[in-house]
Amino acid sequence: MTQRNNRNEILQTFLGILLLLGCHAIAIILIFVLAYVADVYFRNISYASLYVFMIGGFGFLFWQLFYVIPLCIFLQRRQRIAMRNGVIIGAVITALLSGGCFLLLNIRF
Repeated sequence: MTQRNNRNEILQTFLGILLLLGCHAIAIILIFVLAYVADVYFRNISYASLYVFMIGGFGFLFWQLFYVIPLCIFLQRRQRIAMRNGVIIGAVITALLSGGCFLLLNIRF
């Protein structure tokens, strides 16, 4: 592999990670919008938006699978293997961080 192809592959991998971060930002905005809608719709339930935040936050490890798997399939069909690898690397890092935070919050002393 030449030096130029190696740089291009690293750049494409980094772009895949940035693409996943953009998808994460959209998912987080969607969680906030759903929490706001729940707060407005269920005025008599004082913690409705908190439930949405808890389900969205604790389950983010699993919610990301709804857009990571189709994105990987799309990139595979477009022959963007390095970008797909970046998406997978970003998803694994997100899963590890999310799982670690979940474990820290659930440790019982």
